[in-house]
Amino acid sequence: MDIDAGNGSGPPGSPRIVVARRPRVPLVWTIPIVAALVAAFLAWQTWSQMGPTITIVFEHASGLEEGKTPIKYRDVSLGVVKTVRLSPDLSHVIVTAQMDEDAEDHLTEGTKFWIESARLSASGVSGLSTLVSGVYVGMLPGPGKAARRFDGQANPPVLTMNVPGRTFHLHADRLGSLSAGTSLYYRGIAVGEVLGYDLDASGRGVTIFAFVRAPHDTLVKPETHFWNASGIDVSLGASGVKVRTEGLVSVLLGGIAFDTPDSAASAIPSPAGASFPLFDSHEAIAEGQYTERIPFLARFEGSVEGLLPGAPVLMRGLQIGVVKSVSLEIDLDTSEVEIPVVFEIQPQRASLRGKLSESPGRERAAAMVKHGLRAQLQSGNLLTGSLLIGLEFFPDAPKAELVFEGELPVIPTVPSDIQELKQEATKFVQNLAKAPIGQLVTDLRNGVQTIDRLLASKKVQEGVPEMVDNVNATLAAARGALEKAEVLIGDAGDAIGPDSALRYELGRMIAELTRTARSLRVLADFLERDPNALIFGKGTAP
Repeated sequence: MDIDAGNGSGPPGSPRIVVARRPRVPLVWTIPIVAALVAAFLAWQTWSQMGPTITIVFEHASGLEEGKTPIKYRDVSLGVVKTVRLSPDLSHVIVTAQMDEDAEDHLTEGTKFWIESARLSASGVSGLSTLVSGVYVGMLPGPGKAARRFDGQANPPVLTMNVPGRTFHLHADRLGSLSAGTSLYYRGIAVGEVLGYDLDASGRGVTIFAFVRAPHDTLVKPETHFWNASGIDVSLGASGVKVRTEGLVSVLLGGIAFDTPDSAASAIPSPAGASFPLFDSHEAIAEGQYTERIPFLARFEGSVEGLLPGAPVLMRGLQIGVVKSVSLEIDLDTSEVEIPVVFEIQPQRASLRGKLSESPGRERAAAMVKHGLRAQLQSGNLLTGSLLIGLEFFPDAPKAELVFEGELPVIPTVPSDIQELKQEATKFVQNLAKAPIGQLVTDLRNGVQTIDRLLASKKVQEGVPEMVDNVNATLAAARGALEKAEVLIGDAGDAIGPDSALRYELGRMIAELTRTARSLRVLADFLERDPNALIFGKGTAP
């Protein structure tokens, strides 16, 4: 209250009372009100920027923390994990995440989520930053309609961002060492990755999804060849040992290589989704170019140890086919054992001439068999003992006709060189065993003894000294031959063995007997012309 002494309505000089008005809101409330307004603004701003709430189903929740684990795309946070709980049947983990407004347009059916952590895969080492910052949920937007529930992946996709390029389908019999993330090489340079794989609809093969990054995807043409470049490809040929590999990474982790012939360099690039066969090796590409294959059957009686499926079929040293199967058949009634071998002939490997070149395949095969075409086992490698099938013409072979077992034409066979040598040796020993060698040696001994007694007489020695010397030398050779013959006959049982020197010793014995017979024939001819020489000597008259 203020007192004004000169301006009142009372008597002059009387004081005037002036009452001051107080403000309705105290200043002390200003700060809380401002703070509340700021908080309300921040809450409104946060709410306005808040995106939808989504649910992600994972197999496990390794490293996830409620309210802390972020959801990132290209290392930018687009949300955070709110809750982590088990499903009612305890089979999986249900994660609730609060997404930002910027991510709402990208939450579609094709969007992928995974738990990013440090891992080692075929594409290399990834997620090392999580060792310091902790794990996070990775996100990769995809096409499709809007969605709020997603199934999380166990592993991150190979391409975690929209990389330009094309995906091609490679078909193989088996996957081998290939996996998601395996590199694709073009002339030794990594230009793509394997996105994944799946079984064919028939279940007999594998389809591999290979991604080639731009601009290298234009290198894939309809004539392009893909092959498995995993490991080290070593081949031994006439020019020496060849080693082929795409690099150390492909040796350790596997890889796929591709190349396009120079003749197709100007061809139009293949579209995305084009299919190609995946060859087992670079050498198998040339094999795959022979699309025409005619199956045949050959039956062998001897051992086929070393003949395996995949062995080549050669004619005059050039491959014209490949062995497909080797089996065993036993006839219990006759105890006969045969080895049926199925092989394929690739007629595109040879050029045909003559009148029969335009005839159907069966007629050509029948004519060739009639002219002596036979299948024979031949040595493929002396070090490994591997065998192969050789198709050759044997004009002296027994006559045969082309027959069929089911749909398979049967090519007649001839013994291999080793089998033929064994058969000849066996026949020789059998004939030797049947020959009356003992009687021949006895008769020869009696004849030699008679001549020896005749020439030992004093009269003959005085009359024909020179002739006696020659005959004595002949007799000495005959005695040596007889002694060797007796030794051979006595040891005939041991000489027939496979490691014996029978052939060598018999050869020497026959040579010496031939010389002895020649000398005796000369002596007999001389005595027939001049029988008086036994009494009067050579070149003398009575």
